[in-house]
Amino acid sequence: MSSLLEPVTIGGKLSLRNRVVMGSMTRNRCVDSYKPGPSQVKHYTDRARDGVGLIVNEGTFVDWTGCDWEYAPFMITKDHAEAWRQVTDAVHKEGGKIFFQAWHAGRVQHDQMPIMKEMKGQVLAPSSIKAEGGKYRDLPGSPGHTENVEEIQEPRTVVETYRRSLVLAKKAGFDGTELLAQGGYLPHQFLNSRANKRTDTYGGSVENRCRFLLDIVDAASEVFGGPEFICVKLCPTDFLNDSMIDFGEMKQTYTYLIKKLVSHKVGIINISRRGADCPGNTGDFYSLFPRPEVYPVPKGYDPVLDFGPFVKYPGSPSMLMANHDYTVEEADRLIKEDKLDLITFGRPFIYNPDVISRIRHGIPFAENDRGNEIFYGPYQTPDEGYNDWPAAAL
Repeated sequence: MSSLLEPVTIGGKLSLRNRVVMGSMTRNRCVDSYKPGPSQVKHYTDRARDGVGLIVNEGTFVDWTGCDWEYAPFMITKDHAEAWRQVTDAVHKEGGKIFFQAWHAGRVQHDQMPIMKEMKGQVLAPSSIKAEGGKYRDLPGSPGHTENVEEIQEPRTVVETYRRSLVLAKKAGFDGTELLAQGGYLPHQFLNSRANKRTDTYGGSVENRCRFLLDIVDAASEVFGGPEFICVKLCPTDFLNDSMIDFGEMKQTYTYLIKKLVSHKVGIINISRRGADCPGNTGDFYSLFPRPEVYPVPKGYDPVLDFGPFVKYPGSPSMLMANHDYTVEEADRLIKEDKLDLITFGRPFIYNPDVISRIRHGIPFAENDRGNEIFYGPYQTPDEGYNDWPAAAL
């Protein structure tokens, strides 16, 4: 019987000292040319020193993207890689492991954002279909996502964009990558029949709509020396950024996709239950945003428990990780019941530099008592709300 703090090895190659993962979180604090600096080195080092099994870095753009986070990081140039090397070296010095989260916003951006105008970027998507929603506070009138969406002519060129960024991430010292395929971002858009109206081999059938993500998985496996070093983050019940689909399509798409990811021997499949009628009761940030009623899911439905058996079975090459609104007690129980292999905690890692110590000693997580500005700002210095949270007294 396993538990949260027992070690685990991914794919026989990647050894982790426990089953707790620090999830990626956009913190909007890369104030130096879209790359990490001393504040990020301290933030990740503190949590590695406390003993977390795996860190996934904050979502990092693989191309010049005009999203609403002014100080989100990029991995496009040698300078970006060299800056991240300071972080990965520090994490490794503390005995930790760290994955690079590859992020492409697709249609969920705006072509009038300064970075897009400066770099002559394009808003690319599977089809020229605007995403509803969005709020760009740095643009006059706080508009929603742009209507100026350009259909990708050849998806393989964007796969190569991912590859170039992943090569830099490997040179930067990351141990592997988590491919972000939820949240309404580009790979998620390809999966969604509402956003993907293509008539070529990347649109139409479930198999075709999954092809783009699977191509990226193959590219990432080549870069990092095997699929064991790849994690894919999915949220079948997601609703953020106009990503909702009806329940029938969701079941069909993710049944096929998850089985294919396992057949590709992906090391970790990370499933979120955001948007589902799950039992979580931690007051997670996203509980403030209700699921649209026009795309209901059955009462009590949990996609992690529904799709988990496609990943967790005797002889499976893949491990199942879950995230979104879990307590320590629920996560530990599911691991002991052999329903999960790993658990991601996200926002608790913001206000707890000592998550592992608190779990080990039975100390409840500290909660955010500073308001929502600590997530993205504004702030006077990058360390504010980021590196000024105290550890528990032991």
